[in-house]
Amino acid sequence: MISSHGGSGGRTGIDTATYLRFGLFYLGYYGYVGVISPYISLYFSGRGFSPVQIGVLMACFQFSRIVGPYLWGWLSDVMHTRVRILRLTAVSSLLAFLMVPGVDTYGGMMAMMIGLNLITSAMSPLGDALTISTLRRHGAFDHRYGRVRMFGSVGFIAAVLLGGALFEYFGILAFPWLASGMLGLFALVVLGMRDAADDGPRVKPPPALPLLRRPDVAWFFASALLMMFAHAALYVFYSLYLERLGYSKLAIGAMWTIGVVAEIVFFFYQGRLFSRFPLRAILAGTFVLAAVRFGLTGYLAQLAWLMAAVQILHAATFAAHHSASLKRLQHWFAGPLQGRGQALYTGISYGIGGTLGGLAMGWTWKSLSPSHTFGLAAVAALLGAGCALMSFRRDEVEKGWG
Repeated sequence: MISSHGGSGGRTGIDTATYLRFGLFYLGYYGYVGVISPYISLYFSGRGFSPVQIGVLMACFQFSRIVGPYLWGWLSDVMHTRVRILRLTAVSSLLAFLMVPGVDTYGGMMAMMIGLNLITSAMSPLGDALTISTLRRHGAFDHRYGRVRMFGSVGFIAAVLLGGALFEYFGILAFPWLASGMLGLFALVVLGMRDAADDGPRVKPPPALPLLRRPDVAWFFASALLMMFAHAALYVFYSLYLERLGYSKLAIGAMWTIGVVAEIVFFFYQGRLFSRFPLRAILAGTFVLAAVRFGLTGYLAQLAWLMAAVQILHAATFAAHHSASLKRLQHWFAGPLQGRGQALYTGISYGIGGTLGGLAMGWTWKSLSPSHTFGLAAVAALLGAGCALMSFRRDEVEKGWG
């Protein structure tokens, strides 16, 4: 269980170099994501692939996030190292991306995307596991994780803006070279990282999957799945929805920017929220606010001022939910289970939840209406609030867990 205490770097024993090293990790990784997420579909189009082919290639990302993280998490727990695996995946993904411009066939590109994303699927869960293991040893999670993770949000915005400017000037075929550059910088950062010290003597890692049979664990993962299910409406259809309503590309970009700035502000002040409110209230509250966010987006999106205000709720529905979920995860998955716990969270929420959400939202978009796509997301968020509350029933009597 994570201590709820801790303060600034001096009081927690986290030196500035370690703090900066983890910050640069998130800056590099989410800088890479900031190149991939907005622009890779445009690159596929520029290479001449059809919309259907592009859809299949994009589905490779979700497939990889279902199966890849747990395999890497299991390997890291068995080998008692995360840094060596991160180094291997960073260098391997860089070499793979340098080969992308030479892939001429659709089948070759599909194989490349599956392999590449299986490799990169290790980065986020293992990086989080390494960061949390280090912060946990010093009781610094509440007050330090947000400010470390904030670097990732800054890297994402910077990469999106840099990519937009470079592709406007050089064309979208420059995409793999910028992505390779980001991976190269990321690899340099990872080469300077160190594994967290073991919490105790090394033993054979216990099995992780049996924990899923515990009701509180199952309810927690169900809530995580539903949150990412709901966010599929945002990540897949939000820009298309605003464009259909007559918003300019500049206005759409501004809406996304408001959301990312809001998450940066939350991460900076995360420690204050975690010290004042029980984790149960924070986690469940993020789902209620998600329902409000998606409901208003679905049925009042024509009001631009309201949409700008609603985007501020990204601080709750993404940033607060992410941090609260990682803290809650430590209640069951710590020490020798850390890597697989993070991997299960990534695979179940982003992998399975994101995939099912994308399919369901696509059906409502075509068969019902775009408004009901976000209405479905609001319903999923409300269901997730119930699951989140149920995940605390077993330990409500335990002091300090709300």
